[in-house]
Amino acid sequence: MSQGSPGDCVPLEPTSGPSTPPNPFVHELHLSRLQRIKFCLLGALLAPIRVLLAFIVLFLLWPFAWLQVAGLSEEQLQEPLTGWRKTVCHNGVLGLSRLLFFLLGFLRIRVRGQRASRLQAPVLVAAPHSTFFDPIVLLPCDLPKVVSRAENLSVPVIGALLRFNQAILVSRHDPASRRRVVEEVRRRATSGGKWPQVLFFPEGTCSNKKALLKFKPGVPVQPILIRYPNSLDTTSWAWRGPGVLKVLWLTASQPCSIVDVEFLPVYHPSPEESKDPTLYANNVQRVMAQALGIPATECEFVGSLPVIVVGRLKVAFEPQLWELGKVLRKAGLSPGYVDTGAEPGRSRMINQDEFARQLQLSDPQTVAGAFSYFQKDANGLVDFRDVALALAALDRGTGLEELTRLAFELFAEEQAEGPSRLLCRDGFSTILHLLLGSPRPAAETLHAELCQAGPHQGLSLCQFQDFSLRDPLHGKLFSTYLRPSQTPNASSPGSCTALTNGTVHSPKQKGD
Repeated sequence: MSQGSPGDCVPLEPTSGPSTPPNPFVHELHLSRLQRIKFCLLGALLAPIRVLLAFIVLFLLWPFAWLQVAGLSEEQLQEPLTGWRKTVCHNGVLGLSRLLFFLLGFLRIRVRGQRASRLQAPVLVAAPHSTFFDPIVLLPCDLPKVVSRAENLSVPVIGALLRFNQAILVSRHDPASRRRVVEEVRRRATSGGKWPQVLFFPEGTCSNKKALLKFKPGVPVQPILIRYPNSLDTTSWAWRGPGVLKVLWLTASQPCSIVDVEFLPVYHPSPEESKDPTLYANNVQRVMAQALGIPATECEFVGSLPVIVVGRLKVAFEPQLWELGKVLRKAGLSPGYVDTGAEPGRSRMINQDEFARQLQLSDPQTVAGAFSYFQKDANGLVDFRDVALALAALDRGTGLEELTRLAFELFAEEQAEGPSRLLCRDGFSTILHLLLGSPRPAAETLHAELCQAGPHQGLSLCQFQDFSLRDPLHGKLFSTYLRPSQTPNASSPGSCTALTNGTVHSPKQKGD
């Protein structure tokens, strides 16, 4: 097959792994003046033609996808398809898909290693998941079944392709859906080769290729590595960075984009890994990270929130508290000059108008933006204690000891027996969610662990301050998240290593 033609698979030469930058959820694209001129010219001439032709091919895929499942019941779709539907539609979608990526500029797919048979490895895992171009890995894998978000079914053409693929659908917001996905993957994986292989991206979200996010527990797999060894990285589509249209346009403006697909040996679990899916998933993650030459991190998404595990706690990369501070500073408000008047231990629910009066804000857009950062009840009201604690945390004049004492006083509850006031589960999780962006379930689990050492189901002020100020790891985390200027030797903003060590500055926001 000639070089650069659709369907081209070229032997892959070994490449060295990329260097390790800070935050896997952030991708910054820096262009020199010459590169800007180049992209302006090619973006005006090449990109429109490529994108137009690619969309035409995308819509040509729909009849093949529709034909394969037309007239079949849901029960019939629970079994692998055979016969003419499989032959005609499968080959049609495979050929048009390769043409689509070719038109977008992916002239070469370089393959290294050998794909295992469905009996040897019924499940394939691909990483790092860095862009919406990653489905190109399906082509050298002969279009295996995929695991995808249930929301994608409503996307035109994409939804039809997922039905054609008999994809396994998962909802990120429904734990029961995730359990069903695990059961369905296991059912297909143990079918004795009856089903085609299942491929999924175990990271669950897009990163910037610079660190491998925490894997979700899986089953025996063949790892697949995806690399885009181009001189300029235009393909990365991370949580913070260039948007969909910019990534698509810049990539289509490249004269030639290359993707490397490497099949690693099938990973067979040890007896210990078979008993502990998390251990098994972490070990597979480390094998893939080592082959890629990038670190394996504890970074992951909880819902739509990017978090990292620090000790026994999950904390947000960028707590909403930082965003709130920017909104208030832009409005010219100094948190230290606001008289909150919140009552310790007593909830006071306020609406948006009361919130604006208390903070002396007049601009409706600023008020709505600031108010949106707080959790609301069924009536759309927020607890003013949350506001008081957030303002105190943003006030640089408030020391950490004073801040943690205020947090305890605001959310501690009166006890009928024993100590007069204790910080119970809900108050503890609210404090950690407000100050560190920790998901509430993770904070509640940590609270239960901290309470195991004592006779009460709550923390005293001394215990809470031991945790937040004097604990070797968590105390440093509180200080660097809330008072970064007090940590002179902090690592790079947003660094996974820095977060784990508790030495991180607030990362700067990057506009799209």
